[in-house]
Amino acid sequence: MNSYRMRDLTLKELKCYLQDNQTIIIPYALCEQHGHHLPLDVDIRNAEFCADKLSEALGCIWAPVLNYTFSGGMLPGTINVKPNTFSNMVGEIIESLTLQGFRNFIILPGHGGSESLLHLKESLRILKWLNPALRDTLILLTQIWDFSPTWTRLFTEHDYHAAEAETSLLLHWCPEVVRKNIVMDVPEVAERLRDDPDSYQLRESFTELKQEIVQTSQRPDVKIGVMGYPERASVETGKKIEAEFLENAVPALRKAIADAEEARRTGKRIIHEDQQKLKIRSI
Repeated sequence: MNSYRMRDLTLKELKCYLQDNQTIIIPYALCEQHGHHLPLDVDIRNAEFCADKLSEALGCIWAPVLNYTFSGGMLPGTINVKPNTFSNMVGEIIESLTLQGFRNFIILPGHGGSESLLHLKESLRILKWLNPALRDTLILLTQIWDFSPTWTRLFTEHDYHAAEAETSLLLHWCPEVVRKNIVMDVPEVAERLRDDPDSYQLRESFTELKQEIVQTSQRPDVKIGVMGYPERASVETGKKIEAEFLENAVPALRKAIADAEEARRTGKRIIHEDQQKLKIRSI
């Protein structure tokens, strides 16, 4: 196969591919602000570069990047799509590809927004619940940082958005797009964003009742929105994150695909007990 990008294949080549391989990577991301030193498409680049590297290592193809999801940020350049719209789109892509013969889906986020990740995971669970045709479909939500000890360590060191990890990856992959003028919010705001990356949100309500839906907006004191320490970034860290991701994700995903194939053959499934009782009381 000359290319691992689905969009490069012809109809005949894709049919030949499906005879031996039913795995596909679905990367997604969005445009959003990444300070003054990184371009708006950082998350798209995260998804594209990792999908390309991962597909080559696994010997599978990757679908065109879905370039719209939910950020929540409101600074210029950030394109928000409601989580339910985004999740429905991913679900319909999976249903369409399943009809063509794909059985293993590796969803690869280039964007780490908690709202979009949580909504997507639950939405896909319900999609499989309501569509029996997807019972034998393996869907894996594969976050890059889960397979990189370096990236997860940076999380524990309060380094999140547009900071050391993401800047390092772009220094490794495409240094020509990284600007030298790192700009931060005023010190007290920058420190608050490091302590809690969701503190860019302003949540207001009329009452103290838990039943009220709060009004959410971006705090007006957030002017830049960089969350962490981008000045610590290096090419070496970017290379290390990529290497760790491939070293750890590839064997884990290969095993998951093999396990799914064995389960389809034998009919055996792992049963998960619901340990949380009366969930309705927590809403």
